[in-house]
Amino acid sequence: MSDFFSIFNPEWWMDENNNALLMTDAILFLLFAIPVVYLFIYALASIGKYKNPYPDAQKKHKFLVLFVVLRNGKEVINSINYFLDTQLYPREKYDIAVAATQLPEEDLVTLLQMPVNIVVPDKETCTKVYSIQQVMERYSPAEYDMVVIFNSDNRIVPNALNLFNNAYYSGCDAIQAHRMTENLTTSIAILNATSEEINNNIFRKAHTRLGFSSALIGSAMAFDFAMFHKISPSLKGSDISKAMETALLKENIYTEYLEEVVCYSKKEENSEGYEKQRIGWLRSQYSSTLFAIRKLPLALLKGEWDYCNKLFQWLLPSRFLLIACIIACAFIITALDWTLSFKWYALLFVNILTFLMALPEGEVNKRFRRAVWALPILIFASIFSHINRLFQGKKRKTETK
Repeated sequence: MSDFFSIFNPEWWMDENNNALLMTDAILFLLFAIPVVYLFIYALASIGKYKNPYPDAQKKHKFLVLFVVLRNGKEVINSINYFLDTQLYPREKYDIAVAATQLPEEDLVTLLQMPVNIVVPDKETCTKVYSIQQVMERYSPAEYDMVVIFNSDNRIVPNALNLFNNAYYSGCDAIQAHRMTENLTTSIAILNATSEEINNNIFRKAHTRLGFSSALIGSAMAFDFAMFHKISPSLKGSDISKAMETALLKENIYTEYLEEVVCYSKKEENSEGYEKQRIGWLRSQYSSTLFAIRKLPLALLKGEWDYCNKLFQWLLPSRFLLIACIIACAFIITALDWTLSFKWYALLFVNILTFLMALPEGEVNKRFRRAVWALPILIFASIFSHINRLFQGKKRKTETK
């Protein structure tokens, strides 16, 4: 037992006879270098302007535009009115549906007076996946050509349906639009927006440039209606993006990314809201990580490279957690044996360079320079959300015993 407690003694790690420091340093460096190199390759691929490859379609397809709203009725009313007022697509070629969950009576009355189809799920509280399934049950597979899914706060560019239509006419059955943050009002919101734009460049723009499917983001998504009608009953969990990604890749369906189809949404503006958002994301992340560990070996044996890329992506730590872990390892190794630390600082430099290459152009980039001081807050919030999630899991296990 005394041998075990010796690992807490710094002198034990610096003892050249047991090589513990060298082995631990090498293993940790490999574990963190793999995601850094992966992200660096895709950041390189994201450099350069986007060019839409799809010509004007010869046919106007019919769309079902679905807004999923959880509680905030006034928000979705404003979004629908904006869509109706600005969209350039022929009005007779699209219908609007609303998955209305936990809406106040006054908001339901307002929606009933608007040209939309309202579907109230049969559960008072339900997930986004379940509410979408409830809507799809109301329609036949041949009723529309495509379905476009929005959150309640989404506002999309006027030519969105035209661009979706062009891509669909050229053969795209699954499309992810470019979601951007609208409320750049606080430093936390700006950093949150910057993080999402880095995701857009690495996991969507770069992925499609290298021939892999775009990652989905949960809204501003368009799918072939018959295909989605078939898949939707089998979707499980609360995360619509991961559920759809799995279903599409199992069917070998490629997901396109249309960068010029910009959809504006709202982000959390303070650290408390960001932490709650992170905890919700972690619930999905942990389950998808376990799923990826189980499925990746078989996918590699089958040569399903698009599916393998997605499963590997789910194994990656978050960017803030990755930076925090590399910095922590660099400082610890420096304290124990500074001659081993140079590669850690080089890895940190490559990691930072990766995110700088993937930074967006325009207003988000300009404001990021003034909001970068809040980055440590998000890093600590990211670490705390992991710790909080861990203790919540232990608490639930204790309660069930």
